[in-house]
Amino acid sequence: MVQDLGSAIQDNFLTHPVTAVVADPDVAQAAAELQESNAHAGELTAAQKRNAKKGRGADGNQKVKNGGGRRPVNRSLRSVELIIEASVSERIAADGTPLVLLGYETSTREHYIAAELVLQIIKRERWGLPDTRELVFVAPPPATIVPKGKYSDDAIIEAMYRKYVMCLPFGRMLNDFRAMGSDLSDSQLSDLAGRFSAFLSPIAVAIRDQVLARAFVHVDETPLPTLDGKRTIWGWVGGNQTFFHIGGRGGNELRKVLGLPIDGDGITDNPTNETAPGEILGWVFTHWMADGYRPYDTIANEAGIIRLCCWVHARRGFVIPAEQGDLTAKNILDRIGELYRIERDTKPTDDAERLRRRQTDSAPILEGIRTACQDALLRYDKASTMHKALAYILNRWEGLTVYTTRGDLPIDNNQAERVLRPIVIGRKNWNFIGSEDATAWAATNFTIFESCRLAKAEPRAWLRHVIARIHAGDTDYAAMTPANCAKLCPVRVTPGGNSG
Repeated sequence: MVQDLGSAIQDNFLTHPVTAVVADPDVAQAAAELQESNAHAGELTAAQKRNAKKGRGADGNQKVKNGGGRRPVNRSLRSVELIIEASVSERIAADGTPLVLLGYETSTREHYIAAELVLQIIKRERWGLPDTRELVFVAPPPATIVPKGKYSDDAIIEAMYRKYVMCLPFGRMLNDFRAMGSDLSDSQLSDLAGRFSAFLSPIAVAIRDQVLARAFVHVDETPLPTLDGKRTIWGWVGGNQTFFHIGGRGGNELRKVLGLPIDGDGITDNPTNETAPGEILGWVFTHWMADGYRPYDTIANEAGIIRLCCWVHARRGFVIPAEQGDLTAKNILDRIGELYRIERDTKPTDDAERLRRRQTDSAPILEGIRTACQDALLRYDKASTMHKALAYILNRWEGLTVYTTRGDLPIDNNQAERVLRPIVIGRKNWNFIGSEDATAWAATNFTIFESCRLAKAEPRAWLRHVIARIHAGDTDYAAMTPANCAKLCPVRVTPGGNSG
């Protein structure tokens, strides 16, 4: 009887919300005041809003009980329940009355389920005649990146993800895979990287074409150590994709990408300007952003490309003098900071509004920077850091101010620097790339994974999607690029706004 009554109470509790009743008049008055204060929440000052955002009270010191604390766990994750049961003795009250389950105290946390390497047994059906048992048909094997290979496409995707996104050298990867029971060797991993690159190279070519079809591009380069000496890997960024290529460090590598004559002759004498070189050679951008490396200037002049220079590079020479107390350096850094404040303010706006702000607000600041540099230049020794920093700005003034002529042009080359960061980190782990073929594989594979990052496409999901399409016979590689498939394979976004 007691158990039946308890069950009825339990059902009522779980199906009907509980309503609190305030009997104390002082408590009621406090509740009314709280309700009134909530009604005027929109009248908070800017400082109070900042404190509230940080999870603190209006005074900035007292921690808000229900507004702060840790961020909630990402609700998009697959959920797994862990039920903690009470023991038999804990289900009985002190007076011997059997207790009933009222519900659960629920909390959440992130939990890791260890990766597992499994033996996949593929069974293909064999069909034959019922009387003679003569074999008539055998189901074909599934299409794979490596036909008749020992490793599935998912296993290859995981290995390449760890190599080109997590920047792990093959040795560390092998330790992990072998701990799970794999018999992989470093030569097999190297072969898989080559097969993966060859399989996806048509998509990498499509990414390259889409990057060069943008209105402007970012370009940067970094050394890539190899067994036969240092090569250079070049990164090109256009829109939300990037492509890489391997070569030397001179201007001829830029000419190869653009399809220009290697000697640099006979390219831009086009007084009528009826047909730009890019329209003939397959690229259409008119501006490029790069650092102060001289070949960028040379090729821009040859091909009629408008040169943009990077304000991040321009400000670097003033950082140490400013830290040492140089007031001129500090003044110029403050002015450059104002340029970036305008860029941050206009980031959510459209190109037209950004152009208006650049011309009305940034232009006077730029003129002030130029005047300050001209006035200060002669006060410093030519061998000093400050003189070099001031001269850098004045010598590249035209390229540093081109961004104010359009609303879509960038103020710096950070986009290209960011895509090269995994390579810079990775080469510290790898020490070198083992062969000339491997450098080409690296360029293709970095093109794939860095384009996924820029396009906000989850790499593993995107790879499974496009690999399945290629296995099915789809050859529309331009439609398979990360930029065009990002909505089908989006990255997860945590409650704090970080993508993963």
